[in-house]
Amino acid sequence: MNKKWVTIGVIGVLVIGGGYWGYKKFTAKPVVASNITSKVKIGNVRKVITATGTVNFPHSIPLQFSNKGQVVELNIKDGDSVKKGQVLARIDDAALKTAVVQQQANLMTAQARLQSLQDGFNAQTKAEAQSALAKAQQNLTTAQQNADPSYLANQVLLANQNVEQTSDALAKAHQSVNTSSIQSAQSSLTQALTALRTAQNLQNGGAAQALAAAQADVTSAQYKISQQEAGPTAADLQSAQANISQAQAQLDSANAKLAEATILAPTDAVVINTGLQLYQYTTDNSMITITPSEGAGSSLEVAATIDQADIAQVKIGQKVDITLDAYPDEHSSGSVSLVALQGTTASNVTTFKVTVAVEQASDKLRSGMNANIDIVVAEAKDVLTVPSEAIKTRGTQKGVMIPSTSTKDSSGQVEPATQSGNNSKTATTTPQFVPVEFGLDDGTNVEIKSGIKEGQEVITAVSSSATTAKASTGGFSLGGGGNRAVGPRN
Repeated sequence: MNKKWVTIGVIGVLVIGGGYWGYKKFTAKPVVASNITSKVKIGNVRKVITATGTVNFPHSIPLQFSNKGQVVELNIKDGDSVKKGQVLARIDDAALKTAVVQQQANLMTAQARLQSLQDGFNAQTKAEAQSALAKAQQNLTTAQQNADPSYLANQVLLANQNVEQTSDALAKAHQSVNTSSIQSAQSSLTQALTALRTAQNLQNGGAAQALAAAQADVTSAQYKISQQEAGPTAADLQSAQANISQAQAQLDSANAKLAEATILAPTDAVVINTGLQLYQYTTDNSMITITPSEGAGSSLEVAATIDQADIAQVKIGQKVDITLDAYPDEHSSGSVSLVALQGTTASNVTTFKVTVAVEQASDKLRSGMNANIDIVVAEAKDVLTVPSEAIKTRGTQKGVMIPSTSTKDSSGQVEPATQSGNNSKTATTTPQFVPVEFGLDDGTNVEIKSGIKEGQEVITAVSSSATTAKASTGGFSLGGGGNRAVGPRN
């Protein structure tokens, strides 16, 4: 009994399940594909090349002390405006001033030596030389007379006779026992003996030596006369001039070092970085950085790198939009001012340096910030546009898909269908392919030159109510799928 009821239950379940399956199979609704559309409208198409770079000052000027020392004067701070020639900072220069004074003294000494050399050959010195020559010649005549042998022999004879006479006088004085007479006679004898020795010395060569000396004096005086006639030698003058030049160079060097102890503003400028502190001792890294003020042509710039695949499209003068990661809503404008001719390769990637001159800067823009730049390489304003997804390919033709409810006018232009004002809506009609002449494509919107009109709706994608449904497009591809063909990118 129990088996019977079990069998009946199983059969019942099968019958009910089979019936439900049949009901679902024969009553299911067909899958319907729907088109996502967008209107043709007036807009701007702008093709840009995007890159990142660093904001900096294009004409920053580093100012540094040539000599190390203690900062004793500091007249600036970051952001100050300074005038050309203004004293910005100074280090202790006492030792440098002393060096200047010493070199000035050396120069004066060298100049005095030259003046002395030149003054030694004037009318007065010539007269003095003539007088010295006359005196030397007179002395020579006397020496010649004194060196005569007969004269010398006679002098010796006379000296001997004088010795004999004074000797006899001394002997008589001793006999008189007169002390004063003895002393006087002794003194006369001593003088006579001295005169005798002198006469004998002259006779024995002393007169000849005196004659030779007198002749040498005359020769020297004559040489000085000849020098006076010729003036200073070229070698002497050159040596004196060289000493002056050397002293002047050393003075110039000392003055330069003294001047370098003070930093002056080379032009009207703004202080970017003071880089110094009062009373600190400077190092190789102690530096003031300024940038010429706007009156001198100063502004900010952005240095960026562009991949070699895009660099050919970048030209000097192209407009650039600049934004910052920290302030994405703050925009600055500029233009390309430099495109490098030589690229740089790193890790097998070649890039080219591009410089953008900032023309209108946001208040947030600062040197050292990272910036994003959009270089406008092509632009079309106030033209018909459609989304880039609307571009379709049919064989070798490019065009758009429109709902079949649209019709063409007599000129071949497609008239827009009467639909609601929504910018994007769904339609259930069969699409129609329309060849269109395209212009610039920026990856988001495409310029339309001819083929459709403003207000026309074009299909951008196809969706369906079931994942297994496929839309028949008559042999061309639709946007939104993996096989979408992208239109021309100018």
